[in-house]
Amino acid sequence: MSTVTTPPRVAVIGAGLAGLAAAARLVEGGAEVVVYEARDRVGGRVWSETLQVSGVPHPIERGAEFVLAGYDVLRGLCAEHGLELVDTGMSYYVRTPADRPSVTTADMAELGGVAARAAAEGTGARSVADVLDVIGVAGPAREALEARIEMSTAARVDQVTAEHTLEHVASFEPRPSWRIGGGNQGLPDAMAAALGSRVRLGAAVEAVVQDDAVVRVVSGGSEDTYDAAVIALPFGVLTAGDAVRLELPEWKRAAFAGVVQGNAAKLHLALDEVPEPSAVMSVGDRFWTWTANELGGGVGPVLHCFGGELGKLRALGIESGSAEWEARVRALRSDLALAASPAVMTAWPLDPLARGAYTAHAPGFDADDAQALEAPVGRLHFAGEYVDPEFTGLMEGALRSGVRAASAILAG
Repeated sequence: MSTVTTPPRVAVIGAGLAGLAAAARLVEGGAEVVVYEARDRVGGRVWSETLQVSGVPHPIERGAEFVLAGYDVLRGLCAEHGLELVDTGMSYYVRTPADRPSVTTADMAELGGVAARAAAEGTGARSVADVLDVIGVAGPAREALEARIEMSTAARVDQVTAEHTLEHVASFEPRPSWRIGGGNQGLPDAMAAALGSRVRLGAAVEAVVQDDAVVRVVSGGSEDTYDAAVIALPFGVLTAGDAVRLELPEWKRAAFAGVVQGNAAKLHLALDEVPEPSAVMSVGDRFWTWTANELGGGVGPVLHCFGGELGKLRALGIESGSAEWEARVRALRSDLALAASPAVMTAWPLDPLARGAYTAHAPGFDADDAQALEAPVGRLHFAGEYVDPEFTGLMEGALRSGVRAASAILAG
């Protein structure tokens, strides 16, 4: 006699890339899925809008932007959903330190390579700051290196591990970089469209409670039961303690201690003239600026800006608006024909549904910590950029973690 197996019923908490990837894999595997999303849109910290320049809309990425080498899952999903990748015409990895004219990008690449080799030869217990001390770099070159790394990790150099950071996150080689044509938002939108009514927008979750038999999800005052859940919340929300009631064991909380919450903000300004591709950074203020190609060819008339590390962001005045930061951008990029229209600012540390940007690893983070971050707690599985050990902090990491969490549930 054949046995009829009931498909598992799974809740996915969060419709960022991690949650959407988990939901897609679960549906593919035959599960019944409900995705809860507190926002009125999908994508989470992937968020595209348009900036009107002379009456023409140009895409801006208010969240995650660059597609880099090794983004195999993201590329596969773009192909599946008919989305085109556009070469930016500049390199995410190479930024001219405009306020340290004695330091060239070649100097930074050479010193970055020395630092990466020193990190690889040492122990994972060292911070980036420790390694820079070891190699003896000082003065403007040290300042430029620290700025470049703090912008990439969105945290201070004494907070993050050297080995992973210098090898993966803060490479100085002039490698290409891409964006999704028309806006990175196209990917989560397409994934959500494929999931259809399984995605519930404006559905904030108050609590996720499990016992030996089921998982109970409380949202909007009502409760639904599931066989399992994927917790795909941003790390800042997951660890805040006052956002979603979620009982976790001490070993899981201890694993969170090896993760550093990065903080970042973005600024976009219209241009009166079409520029060349560029990437220029302010060492002192810890922000960088770029102009890049758009879908259809040619550089868009928009200056994009990114600032990282909470202390420097506060010094740029993000808590009271964009005026101070905008003034410093205009001073830094006086080579461009910046329009008089106001800037568009996005400050992720101030977003209650994000409570930060992306994450990095603290010194001493090791394979056991990585395993503990991903390990399920009973019927609860975890996904997010902070979970992936290789692509930590990146869109690719979010997608990979979601696929793995779903696969673990389907495997029983």
